[in-house]
Amino acid sequence: MQLCNGRVPQAPAVQQRQAAVRAAAPCRMKARRTREFLPVRAAFSEPEDFEDGRSQQPMPRASFQAQQLYSLLDTEKRPQVGSYNGEGFVQYFSNGPSRVDVETLNDQMRPAGALRLRHAQHPHEAFGMVFNFDGVVADLPTIKREAWVMLAQQLELPLQQQMLQHPELQMMPPEVAVVRLLRWANDRRAAIGLAMQHAELAGQLLQQHNRPLEGVREWLDTLGRFNVPCALVSGLDRSTVQAALARMTLHDHFQVMVTAEDELETISQRLLTASVKLGRAPNMCVYFDSSPPGITAAHNVTFKAVAVQGIYRPHQLKNADITCSSLQDLSVINMRRLFANMGSEFMDLQKQAASQRNSNNDSANKGGRRRRIANAMMEPDE
Repeated sequence: MQLCNGRVPQAPAVQQRQAAVRAAAPCRMKARRTREFLPVRAAFSEPEDFEDGRSQQPMPRASFQAQQLYSLLDTEKRPQVGSYNGEGFVQYFSNGPSRVDVETLNDQMRPAGALRLRHAQHPHEAFGMVFNFDGVVADLPTIKREAWVMLAQQLELPLQQQMLQHPELQMMPPEVAVVRLLRWANDRRAAIGLAMQHAELAGQLLQQHNRPLEGVREWLDTLGRFNVPCALVSGLDRSTVQAALARMTLHDHFQVMVTAEDELETISQRLLTASVKLGRAPNMCVYFDSSPPGITAAHNVTFKAVAVQGIYRPHQLKNADITCSSLQDLSVINMRRLFANMGSEFMDLQKQAASQRNSNNDSANKGGRRRRIANAMMEPDE
């Protein structure tokens, strides 16, 4: 028996059998890994068909009304806050773009002349109130929640009660919530079909919704008695919002409306647009919202923020200037106290007169402190 490279030569039959085993081993290993890791992947991430849109199931046909409500009500992803660095609007002219930031709006919209005297006699009229229709005036989260329950009952799908209270179910796009949270679909086409059905049910419930949230009517009546201008901000279209306000008998309480027809990208742009339409400077407006992104956007554009408790807990709304469980807990004096420290708050510019600055320097010198001499040269002794 001869040695070949330190190995013992084997029979051809043994070599063929070992080659067949090595060829079949990767297939068995791949199948075993697929069986082991497939449930974990389905539990923590969406399938590949949801990413690229491929699906063997036909997409459910939806009515035109369902598609329109889906595009207005449900496909609005989590809105961006905006104005992180104080930016406002960009206006395009023949000589180039002109950028208007928040500070410029505050300076240009400062009341002067007869309007300043009017606000001195009636200080409540100097403020502007901006309301979010989706979570403060109308109980839109509850409507969406009821639509999910109705959809689960119609299609006999499993639905946990604790999942209905999840905040991400309201902020997440419905086609993503169907796959990640509710686990009703495994591909994109089926998820979009369920989302359209949910939008149609939510639209039907919104047409039947004729009562605002608790305390909204009383608070708006109080602001109306003091002639405080009010604006409404919403991600829905104008006709839907006007019809809902007419059913709630609140159509005459808002002087300004900012809706989807304005084609604004961020929450900050909606707030700045509302302040411009109201004729009030951004630092003289108050924004009422029930979500942390809205509160952050209000502070970015120098608004005061009032948080109304809803799907978020109080500790998640701690950045607001005032947090209340209902609008009926507020009073007009609370709004005036928000602006009591205006000009002396954090990051506010402080102005100091030259005479006052010189007097401060003289008092410091009299106290025995030696003045600092810079760029001085001593003369040599003669």
